[in-house]
Amino acid sequence: MTLLRTMTLVVLCVSIVASRDVVKAQAPQQLSPHAAQQFASDSEKAASGDPEAAYRVGEALESGRLGGVKDLKKALSYYRFAALKGHQQAAERVAQIQAELEQSQKK
Repeated sequence: MTLLRTMTLVVLCVSIVASRDVVKAQAPQQLSPHAAQQFASDSEKAASGDPEAAYRVGEALESGRLGGVKDLKKALSYYRFAALKGHQQAAERVAQIQAELEQSQKK
């Protein structure tokens, strides 16, 4: 029984140490001052109706450039806004994301 407890403890310790890197990789990263300023500027411009700025905000939210945080729902809303204002790349991203979401719902 002591051997079983020892093996269980070793496996637990190894899994904790091994998973530490995974958790660290997924943790939000600090945003650089320049990136934060750019995002704030783009967000403000998007709110004022700038389709290019809305597209950039959508890209940042989709890719996780904002400190490692990804938000596909918000990205899609910014892409849709930009697409409604005539931004071709945003319209393409809306179509691609919607197709991917439909595929994932079918599975």
